[in-house]
Amino acid sequence: MRKNRNEVQIIFEFMEEIYDGNSQTSSLLRRVNIPYNKYQELLQQLIGRGMVKVTTDGNKNTIELTEKGKEFLEQYKKFSKMMEKSYGLTL
Repeated sequence: MRKNRNEVQIIFEFMEEIYDGNSQTSSLLRRVNIPYNKYQELLQQLIGRGMVKVTTDGNKNTIELTEKGKEFLEQYKKFSKMMEKSYGLTL
């Protein structure tokens, strides 16, 4: 059973899936386990913060991380490892 996640954990999982090449809406919804309205809200927030960009090619949208988004992933992973190693806390 998956424990409740906070907003930052959901953002991390969402962005990690994009980084891993999963940029289709249905795939993201399933893998991150969020409803469509949450997906839309999250995507707009990340675009507004400059962490992801969406490009359109015909009928296909592609979501990619920006450099700022990649930096967020890297910093989150470092912080998570430090919290686990130093304090035994899992984010």
